[in-house]
Amino acid sequence: LENLGFSKEDLPPLIKGVRGTSSEEHSIEHLEKGILRAKFNLQVNKDGTIRFDATEIPLSYFKPKEIFTSIEKLKELGYTKDIYGNDLTNDNQIIELMPHDIVLPCSPESNDEKADEVFIKTSQFIDELLIRFYKLNKFYNVKKREDLIGHLGVCMAPHNCAGVICRFIGFSNTLGLLASPYMHAAIRRDCDGDEAAIMLLGDVLLNFSRKFLPSHRGGTQDAPLVLNGKIDPGEVDDQILDVELTYKYPLELYLLSEQRKHSSEVTNIPLVRTYLKEGKDPFHNLGFTHNTSNFNDGVLCSSYKTLPTMQDKVNHQMELVEKIRAVDSSDTAKLIIDRHFLKDLKGNLRKFSMQGFRCVSCNEIMRRPPLSGVCPKCGGKIIFTINEGGIKKYLEPALNLAEKYNLSLYIKQNLSILKENIESIFGKELEKQQSLKDFFG
Repeated sequence: LENLGFSKEDLPPLIKGVRGTSSEEHSIEHLEKGILRAKFNLQVNKDGTIRFDATEIPLSYFKPKEIFTSIEKLKELGYTKDIYGNDLTNDNQIIELMPHDIVLPCSPESNDEKADEVFIKTSQFIDELLIRFYKLNKFYNVKKREDLIGHLGVCMAPHNCAGVICRFIGFSNTLGLLASPYMHAAIRRDCDGDEAAIMLLGDVLLNFSRKFLPSHRGGTQDAPLVLNGKIDPGEVDDQILDVELTYKYPLELYLLSEQRKHSSEVTNIPLVRTYLKEGKDPFHNLGFTHNTSNFNDGVLCSSYKTLPTMQDKVNHQMELVEKIRAVDSSDTAKLIIDRHFLKDLKGNLRKFSMQGFRCVSCNEIMRRPPLSGVCPKCGGKIIFTINEGGIKKYLEPALNLAEKYNLSLYIKQNLSILKENIESIFGKELEKQQSLKDFFG
């Protein structure tokens, strides 16, 4: 507290830590950093960095109005011309995205924390860390989200140990990380809905340490051990080589598709691999075939995130399935139960039987409940670490699906056995008292 210049009154009400370390030297970071993170209500990764996860969405072109960035600021960032070579003067001009630039997801319809909120707090945390702990001057001076524009970050995909340096140039109302196909390929993920982490470069440089990483196999995954400062199109994920660089598909494509020919037989569409072989610059004139008025006008938040119960989610999914002639409703219901519900029900039930117990007062974890029925450390109340609701939440939706779509006897009996097992542990649910209006609307 003395190092930070804090009094006891300045301490955050809740400061979380880890129970132990699994690194080779069991190194820990300075406690002051944890206190400052708690002040800004920030979560920390195992490697000491703060991250924001988002689904990857490729973006090649944008309009200033779509990313909520002023013309003046874009000019400062190097965006001075539109795709037609005209000077940048208005919000509706189309601009080609530079390969290291990204647009942060800030959906107003999501209940989750937005990227701008996370990085505003992260930058303020870094500034306070520089002042109070390192006795240096501020660096970011961020007060509002527009102040984040132009600052550098790091993009990294799961299970990798290399990050790619990026630059924040704006914000979208979507839930996805909008970045160049080259950026997605550079972090070694294909461009089709994978998830990536975004970090603030200052946080990575200041707080990341390899000494914090677990010493067991795989411990160095998901850690920015290496930073890539310049994307080389020939050294990224090879799926980028098949990206088409065109504004218009030729008639040949449609004629060959009518004959059900393979796409490789279309020879007059330039690809990234073609540009690289010919020594051309593949970063410019990627092209697009269909214009849009504003990419923020689509669905901004999936109903899967907003619907309150699993039963609601399943009902809405099956309503959609029933409207699509190409989809077999019964087969979809079977897949939902077989691939999702059954596995989760069995897995959660197994975990419940092997779970530990926790004291609500001191958070002490016990493998088995003591005979005294209270925490041996502080005398506090002991509770389960896995709750009943987490096990039963898929049971009713699964039973309803099996009944409504008249699935096989095997699936019905499998669910029936699971229900009996669950009821043998938790007991049968009591009938809920209903009011008359439930029957008469």
